[in-house]
Amino acid sequence: MRWQSRSERWVLPFLLVIGAVFVSACGAGAQAERAPTLPNAEPRVDPVYETVLEEFSIVNEAGNRIYGMLRRPDPAQYPDLAFAAVVYVPGGIQPGRTYVLSPEAIVLAEAGMVVVGFNAEGRVDERSEDDLLSEGEQNYNGYRDQDTLAEIVAYTMALPYVIPDNVGIRSQSYGITMAAGCVFRHPDLPVKYIVDGEGPSESFVTVHEPYALYTDVSHPHHDKYEEVYGILGHYSTYRDASEANRAFWEEREAVQFIGSFNGMYLRLQAEYDHSQPPGEFDDPDDFYDPPTWYQARHTCDMVRAAINGGVPWVRVNLPPQGNTVNAVYGPENLPILLPGAWGSDPMIPVRAVLEMARAEAVRR
Repeated sequence: MRWQSRSERWVLPFLLVIGAVFVSACGAGAQAERAPTLPNAEPRVDPVYETVLEEFSIVNEAGNRIYGMLRRPDPAQYPDLAFAAVVYVPGGIQPGRTYVLSPEAIVLAEAGMVVVGFNAEGRVDERSEDDLLSEGEQNYNGYRDQDTLAEIVAYTMALPYVIPDNVGIRSQSYGITMAAGCVFRHPDLPVKYIVDGEGPSESFVTVHEPYALYTDVSHPHHDKYEEVYGILGHYSTYRDASEANRAFWEEREAVQFIGSFNGMYLRLQAEYDHSQPPGEFDDPDDFYDPPTWYQARHTCDMVRAAINGGVPWVRVNLPPQGNTVNAVYGPENLPILLPGAWGSDPMIPVRAVLEMARAEAVRR
């Protein structure tokens, strides 16, 4: 991994943004009402939409300019259609604006979706000469980043070519911290779904403590927690229980937030996690020590927290895995996991987003 009431404060600005875009769309030379159009059920099937890239920026509540980019079906060819949208939150503390250049984003847009990426405060893709550094300081997916994500989602919902009640969040790895915190702090923001790709539940998982606890010093990931400390400047609360360290993690543990979500929570988890044991080269038995750690424990914890908190629709993985909606799991009762390692089938998150965008919304 590279590393007052919030709802009351949020509702008025959100409605003002929606209203401003509505007035703009319906003023002089108003465009015809757009027909809501669901994306294709499967990627790379007809119709394959021609797509375009568009840059945008917002100034967040902290006063910093946040740079984003989106990919959408070409308005010159589909001027009368409105589409579902998904906002991407990257893993680690990576930038997300150039995600819309990725194969995953291209396939989603070609299937009939608006795909949005952005750079949180202080982030830029240093591999790209054309990426833009968002203003502000790195917040490591804390409250400020969570609030910025809410503003990006509201911006997306207000676009005239987006179906406002069909906007979701697709997070990868540590990105779930920003995503879950966003919907926790802004419960009135009508996010339809979160698709969570193997995100860590708490600080113990985020900093890779399972490897430190259950491997020999010769293991390639034994000291990974030190690498994360070099990025975040914090150990897990398991290793450092000081008040200052707990205060840092209070903003950054997704398991504390996910139960407040009002929409649909789809968790993706492979047999061999991208970041936690067991990896492909590990024997799962080496890490089986409930309740401290067992295979996919972070998935079980996130699902349990979501269901216990009242999230109305929770599932692990895609329909072919056959996991039951709102089922609770534990060390003796794991969900059916995606076969092999995360990333072995790059179409899995695409299919997950398409399923959620096409599904009838479930809210509490």
